[in-house]
Amino acid sequence: MKRVLRIGLPLVLGLVGVGLLAFRLWRGPDPETILANIDVPPSPVLSAEEELATFRTAPDFRVELVAAEPLIVDPVAMDWDDEGRLYVVEMRGFMGDINGGGEDRPVGRVVVLEDTDHDGRMDQSRVFLEGLVMPRAIAVLPEGILIGVPPDLLLCRDSNADLRCNEAEKQRLTHYAAGPGNVEHRENGLLPGIDGWIYNAKSNRRFRLDRSDNGDEVGLEIGETIPRGQWGIAQDDQGRLYYNHNSGFLYVDTFPAEYTLRQAATATQLNRPGINVDLGGGEEVWGVRVAAGLNRADQPGTLRPNGHQKGPTAISGLVIQRGDQYGTDYRGDAFVPEAGGSALSRFSIAFDGATPRATHHLYDDPDFGHREFIASSDERFRPVDARVGPDGAIWVIDMYRGVIQHAQFVSDHLRAYVEAHDLAPPGETGRIWRVVRSDRPIDYTAAPLSTLEAQLRGLDHANGWVRDRAQRRLVFERNVAAASSLRDSRRFSDRGRVHALWTLEGLGALDADTWRVAVHSDSESLRRTALRVGESLLPDQSDAFRAAAIRLLDDPELGVRLQALHSLGALPAAKRPVGRLAALAREGGPLERQAALSSLSGLERETLDTELTRDGEADPAWIRALTTASFLAAQHATDAPQTVVGILDRITERDEDELALAMIEGIRDAQELPANMRVVLPAAHPLFDDAPTDSERGEAVARIRLGFTWNGDPSPGGARPLTSEEEETRERGARLFAATCASCHGEHGRGHAGLAPPLVGSSWVRDADAWLVRIALHGLRGPIEVRGEQWNRVMPGHGHDPRFDDDTLAGLLTHLRRSWGHADRPISRETVARIRAETTDHSGPWTTDELMALPVDHRLDRFTGIYRIPIVGVELRVGRQGARLDIGRGEAGRGELREVADGIFAGQGVHLRFDPTIEGPAPEAKLAFGDQSVVATRVGD
Repeated sequence: MKRVLRIGLPLVLGLVGVGLLAFRLWRGPDPETILANIDVPPSPVLSAEEELATFRTAPDFRVELVAAEPLIVDPVAMDWDDEGRLYVVEMRGFMGDINGGGEDRPVGRVVVLEDTDHDGRMDQSRVFLEGLVMPRAIAVLPEGILIGVPPDLLLCRDSNADLRCNEAEKQRLTHYAAGPGNVEHRENGLLPGIDGWIYNAKSNRRFRLDRSDNGDEVGLEIGETIPRGQWGIAQDDQGRLYYNHNSGFLYVDTFPAEYTLRQAATATQLNRPGINVDLGGGEEVWGVRVAAGLNRADQPGTLRPNGHQKGPTAISGLVIQRGDQYGTDYRGDAFVPEAGGSALSRFSIAFDGATPRATHHLYDDPDFGHREFIASSDERFRPVDARVGPDGAIWVIDMYRGVIQHAQFVSDHLRAYVEAHDLAPPGETGRIWRVVRSDRPIDYTAAPLSTLEAQLRGLDHANGWVRDRAQRRLVFERNVAAASSLRDSRRFSDRGRVHALWTLEGLGALDADTWRVAVHSDSESLRRTALRVGESLLPDQSDAFRAAAIRLLDDPELGVRLQALHSLGALPAAKRPVGRLAALAREGGPLERQAALSSLSGLERETLDTELTRDGEADPAWIRALTTASFLAAQHATDAPQTVVGILDRITERDEDELALAMIEGIRDAQELPANMRVVLPAAHPLFDDAPTDSERGEAVARIRLGFTWNGDPSPGGARPLTSEEEETRERGARLFAATCASCHGEHGRGHAGLAPPLVGSSWVRDADAWLVRIALHGLRGPIEVRGEQWNRVMPGHGHDPRFDDDTLAGLLTHLRRSWGHADRPISRETVARIRAETTDHSGPWTTDELMALPVDHRLDRFTGIYRIPIVGVELRVGRQGARLDIGRGEAGRGELREVADGIFAGQGVHLRFDPTIEGPAPEAKLAFGDQSVVATRVGD
């Protein structure tokens, strides 16, 4: 035994802990020094004409005023009707004071602006709908005016054309942005997509309107989609969706993300290839004034040494330039408002196959070196949304106010700054601007769309605004005479044919001949579109569709190949080319593998069995991904336990080879996804025999063990059940989590790429009560490492929010520790109250350095101590260093232990098992050395 210990416990030189303590970034100059050294100019309320003089624009561009107060106040969203009249949502209740008072007042409105003399400036405003509480979104459709007014989604049909919505013309369709929470973290957008669906930011729902045959009622179909962005959503000419977060400029889905939802593994991955692709990572903001008024200006890294804003903090509603007023050089570019920085940024976007890239365009500035596409020296310029108008130019909504930060996250610094500079709301102001290319003509009148011929011409118009409205009008009017013209490919350019195909699909009039011509087109965009709309021909045209899609798997364009891979999944299961899909997944990259898995939904187990027995060398990475998909699918099968047993059998049938290990790791991957459930097996399985765990396979089995149990299981694992009182508190906390924290961290705790890290498996959630409670109360400032990924964001604290009282916060944090596979100790009301009282003098978010320096009761501390091995009398000390344990006979020669599973730790040549259900100090530890094991008794701390 002593010989084994000498071999098993050397200090392993060369291993460097890559944890939170090792991750440090230089954060730049001290913010107090910066703020003390800058001269903050005054920020008086300017007239619209005075504000216009503060804009610095890119060469050859100018800004024009479209409307200002009193025509509009506090605008946040807008859309046009076919005549070019502008419908504007006024969120007049927003931030009635620095504390957000009065937001429940019914003072919001929708107004209609009209330019009666066609000079480009609105001269008439009428109230369309009033008495609203915090309205937030609008879409002007042929069916009526769709308005998001929490908690409702309303459809207003102006049947008498008086530009007013009365009660008889108002129909509630469903809930919208319902429930409590920050105004900027709830549903918004209402973007009509090219595919006929209406998409939202901060939402996992999409809508489709369905008009009844008599036209009296409008139904609403609600479809599932992925959550996107924070405030604002846009699309390009291909219908790809773009969005952002307050601290992230620009993200894109390179293909329809709904395809990933067909299979549980692809549906629940946090990082899905081609989805939520960050196009503006690392980019900074280049304004033309000091930014001492940012909410976190007193935090390191927010300001440059000259006092200007560094990174984005208030990114809002973006737009893709699909209009024609700027010319072809700007088509497809993204224009992104930064409301905190009083600027509008431009990014040009290019696709290399299916890989998007963006270029942030900056312009020479005589005073500051360079600046954004548009930047204002007026601190009250607050661009919150942008859209392409009927004239092909970009229109920008300017909420024009001193404070744009919502009260829920107002910092002490901002509160003091607002008072010192007389920026307190409200202001009763608001503007809309038009950004015009000066060296190109502009027509302020909207293209006519009242006749069938005008609508058909509109599908090929140079301005995407016109094309979209023509398509929607044709689908709405259901004119049978339109179909023959839409099928005439000679009538349209490739761009117009894309809209014609979607129009036929929306009318239910797509025929096989028209589709066949499009799928053989020389145009890459037409081939992709034909595959998508062709799914509506199934199952009647399954054979033709299957043949065309298989042929396009060899298309020279990756975008077409990926679409073919996705579209094959729409075929009936018996028609899908399983072997070809598996081969492409095996041989392709992450995009192809994900698409193949999605299209193999329902066929995962069959495919796994085939891949394990086929001739030729199998790819462990593919087997691992396929096992993850099969395991999750098996849990939802009618004979779930036996189906899971079948997968475990495949592992035990194999020797300790690479594929068996890949399958075990695939199960582990599945266990970390929200769709996973703990599996109750019909009986003990040989895979979990009490075999030595000092092999790679044994360690892998130990990691998945707690995800399984059976009748008579000697090690059921998990923490003690909550008491009835704790469970009631947890449920209350879970409701608060869903209403607040989930908007950033996700409903299932998986986080959102580029916005917030995952909570699942995070040591900051699972380890020390003192860490977790402090983070919840005061917030956390990066850099921070979570599950191997580095984040540099700021999470605001919630201690000031009355909803986060001691009892409810304890329930919320307990919810985090008992969800998503966690089985950790609950947090009590008393613990929250004590830490709240101890930290009343702490201001601002914590850093990881500060938290790590605290003397805390760590989750792993229950396993530390001195353990004696019987008979030989050897004593071993188990200690903790940060988030890891180590072991040795003294202070020297200690070996590091990594956590394999709850209560199971592995080092070089040694494994330790503790009872994970205990809450106090562990009374004993089971040590394994190779094929030998012994129980060591705790004899001291």
